[in-house]
Amino acid sequence: MIRQLSSSQTALSFTELNPEPGVKMTLSFQSPRKSFTVNYIGVKSDASVICSMPKAAASLNLEGQRLTVKMMAGNRMCAFSCRLIKSFVHPYPHWHLEYPSVVNHHTVRYHPRIPVNMAVSVDHQDEQQGIHLGLPRIVHTRDISLEGMGLESPVPLGQVGDELFVTMRFDLNGLDQVLLLAVQLQNVEEVELGVFLHGVKFDHMEEDSALIMTAFVYQCYLSELGYLHEHP
Repeated sequence: MIRQLSSSQTALSFTELNPEPGVKMTLSFQSPRKSFTVNYIGVKSDASVICSMPKAAASLNLEGQRLTVKMMAGNRMCAFSCRLIKSFVHPYPHWHLEYPSVVNHHTVRYHPRIPVNMAVSVDHQDEQQGIHLGLPRIVHTRDISLEGMGLESPVPLGQVGDELFVTMRFDLNGLDQVLLLAVQLQNVEEVELGVFLHGVKFDHMEEDSALIMTAFVYQCYLSELGYLHEHP
């Protein structure tokens, strides 16, 4: 069960966090109250943090002003306070920010499978096999991810490697969506008497379906975190 988005906040040095050049930085100045999004460029001998200069700030004199910086370093969300030390226009517009002594950060946790209970229809891609297995059949999902889902059924839905169709109907931000997805059966396990758990992997999903599925998975994720109302 997903309970939180991140772990407790801790502090590391900027060098230890080692962010990738090019990542976005959000700079929030205290006076004047302005915010800009810039690109991280690098560091200068642990003396300053170098970032691009936003065009909107070219006419402002912000040197010496305090600001708060937020950015990603790998899977860590980072924040620190500093001053704008120097503004340069040559050889390209860029800023030097005061090198922070410590950076507060928290690790963003990624949960590949999100608990979801919804009814779906399963059929075999081989019609004769489907008839033999008593498909199509309405079963329930246990969880879902961007790669596949867990299905619960009172009987096996096939053998590992079988290719199935899963039909899903769900609400996506108030819009009724129906998807027919090709999946491959990855594993079958009888977790208790008369309860079979199947792991299926999405196979050759079309671009439109992939976009809808991605939106649905993240909607389920935010609902599980408590940021959205539950969706059927």
